[in-house]
Amino acid sequence: MSSRFDFIRYDDEAETIQARAKNLFQQVEKLIFQIGDDCPRAKSLAMTKLEEAYMWVGKAIRDQQITRLNVELLEGRTNS
Repeated sequence: MSSRFDFIRYDDEAETIQARAKNLFQQVEKLIFQIGDDCPRAKSLAMTKLEEAYMWVGKAIRDQQITRLNVELLEGRTNS
């Protein structure tokens, strides 16, 4: 069975990258909320795309960590 959906605990390097990305995404979120009041549909679509982008960044960080550490799986939870 594929491990593509398994939880991977971030190491220190991945946590640092994720924290930087999260900060930037939060800044963009604030901007969307500041300029999106006149057009709720555009605001909603922008937020959806921002959430999708954040998800893809998370996947990239995960995959980068797996490649960097040369491991298949670093399961960190007990309640899969």
